[in-house]
This record gives sequence, structure tokens and C-alpha cells, in this order.
Amino acid sequence: MAGLEPIIQKIQLRPISLPLVRPFTTAMHTVTAADAVQVDVLLTNGTVGHGAGTPNAVVTGDTMSTLQENLQTQVIPALIGRDIRDWNSLLTLLHASTSEQPAIAAVELALYDLRAKQVSIPLTALLGGQQRTVTTDMTIGIQALPDMVSEAKAFVSRGFKALKIKIGGGRLADDLERVKTIAKAAGPDIRLRLDANQAWTTDQAKVAVTELAALQLPIDFIEQPVAARNHEGLATLTAMRQLPIMADESVFGFQDALALLSRHAVNHINIKLMKTGGLAEAAKIDAACASFGVTTMVGCMIESNLSLVPAIAFAAVHDNVTFTDLDAVYMVKKQQAGIQTHGPQLTIGDPMHDA
Repeated sequence: MAGLEPIIQKIQLRPISLPLVRPFTTAMHTVTAADAVQVDVLLTNGTVGHGAGTPNAVVTGDTMSTLQENLQTQVIPALIGRDIRDWNSLLTLLHASTSEQPAIAAVELALYDLRAKQVSIPLTALLGGQQRTVTTDMTIGIQALPDMVSEAKAFVSRGFKALKIKIGGGRLADDLERVKTIAKAAGPDIRLRLDANQAWTTDQAKVAVTELAALQLPIDFIEQPVAARNHEGLATLTAMRQLPIMADESVFGFQDALALLSRHAVNHINIKLMKTGGLAEAAKIDAACASFGVTTMVGCMIESNLSLVPAIAFAAVHDNVTFTDLDAVYMVKKQQAGIQTHGPQLTIGDPMHDA
């Protein structure tokens, strides 16, 4: 089949559900498995590209059933018969086919896999770099404080140098106690990252930021302290200059990022491929952030390795990415192929080519 044109012949879907080691709870919801839809794109020359999309009802507004339906009825019909060498037009068609970002991401990641395979280079090289290792933090979900402390100690013993602590959804006094107790258990050399997942109003967040800053702990940032659309609140908290503020749910695409950057509303932005719809939009967001002097973090939902591998590749080759939060690799009971782990280090081989 080597002489055939690289035309999209078939796109197949397969649901995935990977049970977690333990339930993972945030201020918004609890997750018990890494659910995803695997997408396999087959070309007429026999090459197959793999990707995956992970739904999240409270962030991206979709479920496994709506994601699969969207792919079947809107995305796949728009792409069958298209030549992947017409790359820009193909991505334009894909992004115009639906507004559901995980569906776009699932297919776009498979297309990037195909493109790398067509020219026989790793995905990292296709993205413009050679580095294949990143260092991630580890997230501690909301649970009983003794369990959170136990997890913190275990993660530190495994070599993690940064812990992300989920807060919000209850009393501020409880959040302060969580942060203080975990910080003491982890030790003074461990960086802390706090994620409120939109839990507070602006006034509540102002009090929380002030009291958290007063603890004088090694806190890198507070992530999404207010509602996603509350840009004014983010700007107010950033202007306080007490703790760095990171946007997560506020930023899905380039225009979202630009709206915050233009008013200097945040110090950092969390890029997730399931929010951006894949690598192309993620690159635009990161470039915009760099131009404003705002650094980025590459994060994830509770995902499978099919989408975590390209997220690692993206984080590894973009210099403006300062933080990495790709700890879903460790959250599933059964280790998956494609990513090697050594403490907090995540290494990809020849990205997605062994899939």
C-alpha cells in the first residue's frame, strides 16, 4: 500500500474505562475511572493514527455517550475522504465540525500521530523539539485530612517535589488546615500548588488568598479560585500581588487566553488538550502567553496514555511551559504503555508510534 495516497478511509471508535487506584474528588465532582473514547484513523495507504478524547461533564460539558455520538454524526462524516497532506484545511474542517473540544482533540491527536508517521519522525520532532521527559507534580484530591496527609508523605517518598492540593467546596478554615498540615508533613522543600476549581466568589477568594499568603508557605500559585467567566475577579486577585493566580477553566481557546492576557488578569494559564481541542490551539495559547510574559502549565483531565503522551510531548518542547500537571498517569490501577515513569519524571519514547 506504500504507493497509495494518504486519504482518510475509515475512523473507528472504541470506549475505554480504566479504574482509578482511588476515587479522585475536587470541589466540583468525584471521578472513579479514566474514561475515554479511543479514535483510530485509517488511511488508504494502511497507516493508522491513534488518539483519544476524555469527556468531563463539569468542565467540557460532555459525557461518554455524547462524545461518541458527536464523533459519529458530526466529526467523522466531515473528514472521510480527505487527504491529510492538505493539513491546514483538514484542521479547519475538524475544528468547524463540532464545538465539543474533547471530540476535536481525539481526532486531532490521531491526525498528528499520522502526520509524524508519514514522515517517520517522533511527535516531539514534529512539534519542534527533541526533549522527551518532563517532571510532573502529584495531585491530592479532597478527602479526610489524615488520608490527604498520608498521600502527601507517600508522594514525597517517591521523589515528587511539588504537590497540588485540591481545596474549596467547604469552609475556608478547613482549607487552611489542609494546606498547613500537608505542608508540615511534606517538608519545607516541597512546592505547593493549590486548586480551588471555581469554588469561591471574588470576596471569598480575596479573603482566602490573603490568609493563604499569610501562612508564608512555598506556594507556586492558586488555580482558578473563582468562576470561569469571572475575569474581573481573576484580575482583582492578580492585582493583589499576594499569590500568583492561574486560570484553568477560564481558558479553552486562544480568544479566551487573549481576553485574560490583554487585561493582565492572571500570572499563569493551564493548558489542557481536552479544553483546547488538541495541539494546534494549545500552541497558539502558549505563544500568546509567552508574548505577554505569562508562563503556562500543561495539565490534564483523568485521561488515558493515548492523550497523555502528546500532552507530555507538548510540555517537553515548549520553553514557556513552566509547570507540568500530568499525574493521571499514576492514578489508574493498571499501568499503560507509552510512558515510562521514574518518580515524578515522565518519559515518552517514540510518541504514539508503538500504539
